[in-house]
Amino acid sequence: MARYKVIGPPGTGKTRRLLNEVHKYVQQGTPLDQIGYFAFTRKAAGEARDRFLDKNKNLTKKDIKYFQTLHSLAFNNLGLKEENVMQEENYLSIGESCGIQIKYATHETNNFNGIFSSSSEYLSLINLARVKQIPAEEQFDLNEHLTWITRDKLTAIEKEINNYKKTFGLIDFTDMISRFLKQDPLKLPEFKVIFVDEAQDLSLIQWAMIKKIEKDTECDVWIAGDDDQAIFGWAGADVDSFINWESREILLDQSKRVPSLIQAKALEVINRIYHNRIPKNYLPKDIPGNIYQHYKLNDIDLTEGDWLILTRTKSLLKAIPPFLKRKGFYFNTAQGNSIGKSLHEDILNWEKIKNGESIPEIQQQRVMENMNHKEVDFRSSWYDVFNKVSNTKKDYMRAMLLNKEDLSKGPRIKVSTIHGAKGGEATNVVLFLNQTTNTIKGVKKSQAKEEEEFRVWYVGITRTMKNLYLIKCKNKSKEFKI
Repeated sequence: MARYKVIGPPGTGKTRRLLNEVHKYVQQGTPLDQIGYFAFTRKAAGEARDRFLDKNKNLTKKDIKYFQTLHSLAFNNLGLKEENVMQEENYLSIGESCGIQIKYATHETNNFNGIFSSSSEYLSLINLARVKQIPAEEQFDLNEHLTWITRDKLTAIEKEINNYKKTFGLIDFTDMISRFLKQDPLKLPEFKVIFVDEAQDLSLIQWAMIKKIEKDTECDVWIAGDDDQAIFGWAGADVDSFINWESREILLDQSKRVPSLIQAKALEVINRIYHNRIPKNYLPKDIPGNIYQHYKLNDIDLTEGDWLILTRTKSLLKAIPPFLKRKGFYFNTAQGNSIGKSLHEDILNWEKIKNGESIPEIQQQRVMENMNHKEVDFRSSWYDVFNKVSNTKKDYMRAMLLNKEDLSKGPRIKVSTIHGAKGGEATNVVLFLNQTTNTIKGVKKSQAKEEEEFRVWYVGITRTMKNLYLIKCKNKSKEFKI
């Protein structure tokens, strides 16, 4: 049984190194069903799996079934179904029962990373305590919450959540891992080795899961991450567990993404952290890159190239999609592409029909459902015959065509929070420097929150491969100083 820790700044190839090690174990005769590869998000696990399959074309997805998230492992191991898991409507119902307003409350089920986000700080605090494996009242006593939270109300809401789950036979993502940990012994394959990517983002309860797998199977453990990119402390991630993990350390220092000027700017931010940080070398890509400063997104030419447009919080994102639609740009958000998945597929299928290509009958039916009549001239453009599609959508699509957007490909512009873009990259990155009042207040609560704020902006800066555009804030009191 051996332990290894791969440490590397942004763009240094941590995932690539892990996959190379997977390949070595396979070459040494380790059965594929005794290799576990766990990523922080379902998307990251899928990308790692696809990269491995790309180099091992004789294999299929069925051959490497343990490329997943830790929550997916627990979910499948326990034989759960999605209807067993708490959904947003369940939390909204609890809010009504407790007399608290909840605009949203959800686990990120698409990514299956277990991260819980809510407009209610009561719910967020309760979940944070659970993934840290401490009582909610103890988390309350840390005094890192907003001042209007009361201890009695917190206790009452926690009790209501527990009663609700028991009554309806539901569990949440933290329950999945708790139940997994209670198994003795674990009902798992005899893993010979497990790999854990983005390990700096694991919560204490996820670390407990790693340790139990390690102990019960006596497997090798490889973890990879970067303490400087630990930005999920608000959701319970425990960067100290990553830093203090006793193992053989493998340091990666050459970035293949971040140009020298951008790297220097990033270091100015991250070097503000002086507490409990792993020392590391960080060599930038051998090009200078460019940094531009603006006050409005409208001042930036977005007509060509690939782009990431990033904000600090979800609330600051709201104005960006309407702006991009007015400009006729094709873009993507966490909710999907700007056209809508169904309409996008129908338009592409219309073009296939025009070109004489055959498509499945069910897809043909969907195309026809966009029309008020059945007799159509397939020489026409889709917007001349899709008369059930709103004029607003048609106008947007026409604007995109005038911009020569290629709708057959994925959107070239992605709009996201910094947290949502973690692990991503683009030639051009637009970074809004605005902070919300709650973010500013939160940073003042503790040194840990202040340090995490530095890490968040460090991650945002280091998404770029060439050009960084900083959108400054007219209200200087709300601007993060870079």
